[in-house]
Amino acid sequence: MTSNPIVCDCGLYELMLNLDVAKQGALFTKTDFRDMECAFPDALSGRRVVDLKPSELWCSEECYKRPHYFCSCYEHAGKLFMSHLAPFCKLERMACPSECSCSFQGQLHSSTAPYNEKVNCAWRNLSSIPDDISNVTIILHLEGNQLIVISQAVLPQLLMIRELYLNDNNISYVGDQAFKNLLSLEILRLDGNNISELNSTVFKSLSNLRELYLNHSGVQYLAADMFQDLASLQELHLENNWLQSLPENMFDGLKKLRSLSIHGNPLHCECDVLWFTNWLRSRESFLSQGHNVSCLVNTKVKRDILSLSSAQLDCNGLQAAQARTRLIVGLSIPLVLVTIILVCVIIIVKRKEDIQVYLYARYGWRFQEEEEDEDKEYDAFLSYSQHDLDVVMHDVLPALENREPPYRVCLHHRDFLPGIPIAENIANAVNSSKRTIILLSNNFLESDWCQFEFQAAHAQMLQDRANRVIVVLLDDVPAENAPPDIQHYLNTNTYLKWGDERFWERLIYVMPRPRQHAQDMDAQNMDGDQLVLVELDHNG
Repeated sequence: MTSNPIVCDCGLYELMLNLDVAKQGALFTKTDFRDMECAFPDALSGRRVVDLKPSELWCSEECYKRPHYFCSCYEHAGKLFMSHLAPFCKLERMACPSECSCSFQGQLHSSTAPYNEKVNCAWRNLSSIPDDISNVTIILHLEGNQLIVISQAVLPQLLMIRELYLNDNNISYVGDQAFKNLLSLEILRLDGNNISELNSTVFKSLSNLRELYLNHSGVQYLAADMFQDLASLQELHLENNWLQSLPENMFDGLKKLRSLSIHGNPLHCECDVLWFTNWLRSRESFLSQGHNVSCLVNTKVKRDILSLSSAQLDCNGLQAAQARTRLIVGLSIPLVLVTIILVCVIIIVKRKEDIQVYLYARYGWRFQEEEEDEDKEYDAFLSYSQHDLDVVMHDVLPALENREPPYRVCLHHRDFLPGIPIAENIANAVNSSKRTIILLSNNFLESDWCQFEFQAAHAQMLQDRANRVIVVLLDDVPAENAPPDIQHYLNTNTYLKWGDERFWERLIYVMPRPRQHAQDMDAQNMDGDQLVLVELDHNG
């Protein structure tokens, strides 16, 4: 078959893609395939067919969807030619952006010749990216245009794209995660632009990227974590930019890196490039042949960065300063922690009661021993002046008895037994109650019976050696007006003040835990003898 005008286009794509399998066939050794040469297209004329790469074999959109490989169409001398069988091939033109040209190879849903599409929009003076690019494009050429901004908003969502060429534009800004939707991207060219700074998230999600070109792009600064997501990167081109320094260990995440081009940058011969010098010494093979990396001394003299020592980079003083800094930081951290702990302890000590009240109100945590006087009939005996009855009936009593579970409260007019001396009723109420709540007011001090109730509760507290008295100041009580025993109690014990912040939470905290006695309360309410009102003269 030699000396035939072979058309080397997408018609040969499947064969060349599977050439290794074809060579194992019985007929292959009996052909002159190794001697066949391409006649068309002009770019491949004279090339041996066996030397071709599958990536070189394309057909323009006019040849797309042909059912047989021998439906040839090819370019020659700037014109498109079709074979004599073309009319029988039912050629259909694939949609292509009007500003671009498109090429194809392979077939859809084929396992032996996967379909690929290349869109060429290069050097078309475009100021924006066409929005009708096919979503199955694998190669997109946009170089040589007038693009300025690259971001997620302007890039089409091309999940299958493997090569993207944006070089030689006027790009000055690349947005955060601009290439987030190009998950299959393997080659990205951004060289020949004017990108002074790149954000650390620009290349995030490009885990399949193998080649990245940023040379001749005016880059002045690189973030330390810019390349951390490029786990597959093998070639990195940063030459001829304006980099004066490199963040420490910025290349550590590039485990597959095989080639680094970084010459032509005005790196400063200072201690902050020492890490890079040490990193390069074990990876000299990474550097482009004949392009050693240099740095500038006093912005003028160039020195080979690999020839410099730490002393020449003036690192001794800096390393000593860094050691001092590490020592200071090492001592400062424990000191700060100790200070924080001391401050917390002081706050806890000073606000101990407030903290305990909050934790009990919020979570039910109590930091005091529970009492063993469950045999007492009442949770609290409420001692007050008859002139303060409105406060008792409208505020204090509902807040205690309308809880769930409710407190059981002993009141003069409701729970004192008739026919028994008042003093005995008071003593019984104090003895039968876990707490005695004193609503202390000027009215209270004017009542002898109220003072007797306080004395009885105070005596019981001393006898039980437990603070069972809760004093609530309803209004301002001048100290000189109070009896000595009440004055002494107020000076030596904590009391609550009506209307203070968290008053109810504080009161509930010093109360015992309420018992489930709803049935007992109902039974008591049904007992008529227990509801006899007892009139007490608390004013005499």
